[in-house]
Amino acid sequence: MSTSQLLPTLQVLPRADKLRIVLFLISQLAQEEGIDSSSVTGNYLDWKLYDASSAANTLLNMLAEDKLNNQAPKHD
Repeated sequence: MSTSQLLPTLQVLPRADKLRIVLFLISQLAQEEGIDSSSVTGNYLDWKLYDASSAANTLLNMLAEDKLNNQAPKHD
């Protein structure tokens, strides 16, 4: 499945499922880098992710801020 097919599907998922996917991807990236994924994700998949809206909002805010910072023209 291509990214262009996958992204619209991901967008409609509930927040908890999106967080599970993020944790899964972090774990996969850690493994590819030779890092013990349990040290990165721990037992986070066992969280009650439906109660993690504050953490999700914080992450979304950080991502939005980073996006704005990266779009700003750079002056040397």
